[in-house]
Order: sequence, then structure tokens, then C-alpha cells
Amino acid sequence: MLVDIRANKPLGNFYLEDLRYNRTDFSLNTDFDLTPGWYKLVIEYPGSKLKLEEIIINEQALDILLYSGWFLEQRTGFKTSPGTTLFARGQFEIWIHTDMGLMIQTIYESIQRREFGMNLFDKYMHTVDRPMDLPEDCPAIIRNWFANGNGPRWWKKNNILTPYEALDPEVLADIDKAKLLDEMTNMCDYSKDNPKFALPLKGKELKGTRRGLRSGYELPYTELDELPGSEMKRLCEKAGIKRLLGCTLQMQYPGESFVPHVDEHYDPETKAVMQGPCSFMLDLSEDSSQHYFKVGRGGLIPLDVGCFANFNYAHATFNASDIPRPLCILNGKRDNTIDYLLMN
Repeated sequence: MLVDIRANKPLGNFYLEDLRYNRTDFSLNTDFDLTPGWYKLVIEYPGSKLKLEEIIINEQALDILLYSGWFLEQRTGFKTSPGTTLFARGQFEIWIHTDMGLMIQTIYESIQRREFGMNLFDKYMHTVDRPMDLPEDCPAIIRNWFANGNGPRWWKKNNILTPYEALDPEVLADIDKAKLLDEMTNMCDYSKDNPKFALPLKGKELKGTRRGLRSGYELPYTELDELPGSEMKRLCEKAGIKRLLGCTLQMQYPGESFVPHVDEHYDPETKAVMQGPCSFMLDLSEDSSQHYFKVGRGGLIPLDVGCFANFNYAHATFNASDIPRPLCILNGKRDNTIDYLLMN
């Protein structure tokens, strides 16, 4: 691997970081060995304003692809795009690949050429799908699914291909999850069999349950005024859900998983409105840090703050914690005029 970084003044610290957060230091214009894959190139603020001019990888200039990076400000955590000017304590970050052809293809398939040099976070979201190591007694298909890290990708927002849309953490901060769980336990009185793709750890018995407000996901919608729970109504209003198509409480116990699958259980009329990121999910447990839910190349999704997931992508789950995972799943008609999504 050969890397050169050109700027209007001498650089400070710089290094590479792989998908498992391992750091590699290197010298400019000096060939070094690197395992094939994705790496985040980090260039730290040197103490005074610095302007990046070009990055050259294996004798290939990034040119406009340089604008796929951003500046991460240390004090605020805010990402500035375009970020080629290092203006405060922080660092410039850009994901590169040892195979430049793959890097070019991935970025051009994600970002329209005319938008390089603009603030990409206005129209796109950025994800990094990282590999994870799960316990040996976890089913092989689950271990393999989570061990596969697809790396970074830009996604067009509010698009049928967007893998998920996360809410800003402040939006649902005052939702009483315990009250919501109690309401859902009472209102979701249709018991649903766990699908055949639900699995326990080796040698364990499957205990997970699914309960729904209705028996399935068929039109017509349920109006919010028809809901018996006040906290559920508040949740829908805050999350921008105008009408409900389905409401499910899914309980997943420690060590249990759902194998990779695509949701295809809708009738034709329902499927027509179940496109893009339209399935809302919120983890109702006190600690969701080890409740893993991965949607295709989009990687892990933030169940703790609430998000809309696109179940037209293959997705799988695993509860790596020692507590049950009560998951609120809502499908319905969204109010896309509300500006409540996590923007940066």
C-alpha cells in the first residue's frame, strides 16, 4: 500500500483504522503491507488551520472522491462536509479501500457526481457495517451473518433503498418505555407463532414470543384515536406515524436470534405501502447495548432511540445480553413532513 497526502502545510498525526478499530501507522510515500479491505484514513488537526489538497493511493489521486470524507470536530462531535479544511481540534476522516476499483465503484454507486463538494449529510446518511464475533454456541448462520462486515457506504435519504432512518435521540427521550411495554402487553392480544427462522442457542429451548394488535398486516389502517394506550398514541405522534397498519410486541430472550430473512408475508395491497424504511422499531428494555439488529449492508441499527427500518433488505437479530429484549414494532403511514430524523 502506498499513500501520499498533500496539503498547504506540514501534517500532524495520521493513521489508518480498520473495521475492527485496529490502528496502523505508516509513512507517506513508503510502501507497506496491509490486509485487503476497508480502512478509515484519519488526519488529525495539527494545531493550526490546514487545507488538504489531494490524497493519492497506490499512485491514484482521489480527485473529487476526496469530498466523500468529512471533518469531525472534537468539541461538538459535529461532522462538516465538505471537510478538507481542518479548522479546529478534531480530524479529517475518509474511508478508503486497498482495491481502488472497489472504492470508486462503491462511492459512485452511492453519491451523484454533481453533489461532490456539497454538504453530503444534507441528502445522504453514512453507515459503517463492521464485523462482529458472536459466541460459538450461537447458530452458525448467525455467527457468519454478523462476522461479515461490508464496510462504509453512503445512502440517499428518504429513498426506497435507504436501509434505515434513525430518530434524533431527543425525539423520544420522554417516552415512558415501562408504561409503553405495559400498554402493549395489554393491547396486543393476538398471539403469533414465532417464525421458523427464530433460533435459540445450541441445546437451548426457544422461549421468544410475538403478540400483535391484529392478526396480521392487512389494510385498512388503525387510526390513532382507536388505540387504547395513551403512551402508544404519544409514541406514534412523536415518531411521525399517522395511522397504524400493524403493531407487534416481540420478546426475544438471551441467546435467541432471527436468521437472515426478508419480510415477504404481506398481501399485494399491503406490500405496495410497505416500501423503503417504513417499519418503526424501539427497544423497550433498560439497556439495549447488546441487542443486535443488522439490516443488510446498513449494519447495526440504533434500537434504543427508535428508527424506521427497511425490511426489503435481509436482516437478522441476536440477543447477546442476559436480559429479554422487548421490541416495539410499528408499521403504518408516516408523516414525512416532520423533521425529526438524526441528521449528522
